[in-house]
Amino acid sequence: MRGLFTQWRLFVLRLTALVAAAFLLSSCSSPTGRLVGPGGAPPPQAVLVISDAGISNLTPETRYGPKSIGEAMPGFEIETIQTAGETGTQWTYAAFLDGLQIAQIFKGENGKIGVVHGVGDAVAGPNGERLGMTFAQSGLSRRSCRVGTKLWRGMAICDARNSEKIKLVFAIAEFDGPFDRLAPSSELDRATLQRILWVP
Repeated sequence: MRGLFTQWRLFVLRLTALVAAAFLLSSCSSPTGRLVGPGGAPPPQAVLVISDAGISNLTPETRYGPKSIGEAMPGFEIETIQTAGETGTQWTYAAFLDGLQIAQIFKGENGKIGVVHGVGDAVAGPNGERLGMTFAQSGLSRRSCRVGTKLWRGMAICDARNSEKIKLVFAIAEFDGPFDRLAPSSELDRATLQRILWVP
């Protein structure tokens, strides 16, 4: 009986060591954790990467219209939608790929495009940011953020790292305020990325 007990203790100790080693390896692989999509699956491969230079072939010189936008985004369907920005709702153009909305293109000045919102799972930011990642995973400092207003009240609007033209919009599910300032760090860390904005 004592021999069986000793063997059982050795088995438990080995199992505990294996679990601890696996945990350490996984925690060292990425300082911000592994991004997963719905159901624990990794996000789809990015089809659009947003950088300071633009999105696809959209640039500050792109004319605001379905033809010009469509020419800059070959393979995408350009449709008119009504959507919400920070200060209100408006009609604008959206780019769809295989029926999924990927980006929203707002009107700018002098007939050119304005801010573009990356809204699909297949959009990536300049540092690999993906929709659904948490603020903690992004590695951002709260000092790089401001609190949203009006329709984005209580959200965190942050400057992307290594970028001058890209903002990241984070929202906290079931957040009950305060809405006039950034959420406490413990709440902000669990906020999830909702939109990636390119401001020409």
